[in-house]
Amino acid sequence: MTTAPPPDAATESTAPAADAAPAPLLASPPQYLLVAQRLMADIQSGRYPVGSHLPTEMELCAQFGVSRHTVREAVRQLQERGLVLRRRGVGTQVKASRSEGRYVQSTATLVDLQQYAEDTRLVTTEAEDVIADAALAQLLQCAPGQRWLKVTGYRYAGDNPLPIAFTQIYIHAAYSSIRALIGTQKVPVHTLIESQWGVRIHEVAQEIDAVTLDAAAAARLQVEPGSAGLLVTRRYLGPQGRPIEVAVNLHPADRFSYRMSLRLQLAGR
Repeated sequence: MTTAPPPDAATESTAPAADAAPAPLLASPPQYLLVAQRLMADIQSGRYPVGSHLPTEMELCAQFGVSRHTVREAVRQLQERGLVLRRRGVGTQVKASRSEGRYVQSTATLVDLQQYAEDTRLVTTEAEDVIADAALAQLLQCAPGQRWLKVTGYRYAGDNPLPIAFTQIYIHAAYSSIRALIGTQKVPVHTLIESQWGVRIHEVAQEIDAVTLDAAAAARLQVEPGSAGLLVTRRYLGPQGRPIEVAVNLHPADRFSYRMSLRLQLAGR
């Protein structure tokens, strides 16, 4: 495997040059997320109680000044959280005022990664400096001997006391001063890095693996040993494709689902 050269802290800690044109990772949230958040708040407040029906698509379009596609995507977000049930010819009925135990992460754009941080809470248990040995260097795609900040913790969704993930976050030593902020704000760690240091995340490389939870992992997640799990590894890449942050999330299969929407780009469009 070809390892990336270690980032130059002095170079990356400065604001990007004026000719660095890539769009920021976190733009304004898409309209469907804003509509979904408003509807979730209305359901939780009792404006739309359990058993009632949401307004029709056309009524919601008029209320929010958005397209039918936006409304449908917003309602799909509510469905994935177990809040509503859609039936043809009947409408959209409210089935719960709180999200169900299983957290469903839906990704259509990079902005949706921010929604995951807003929907869940990170409780950190440990933060320590580590030196990458050969195995860790392979995970972090860096040179052995490089220093990183390792933050360990758990993610929770809603009021569920059981974690939806055991999380290990590795942050390049150049940005390790943000350790005190991690877990104190409902924003992704890479957003803290961007705001503190002026660097931009250019790409997020993601790997998803199905795993069997061993005794140690099962104990952390409070499930039976041998249970199914989902291992999600994300590498946040800065200038020249160098990893700035690597997040490793281990999920119990019965509390977490991952959905991805891919759109076909037709020729000539």
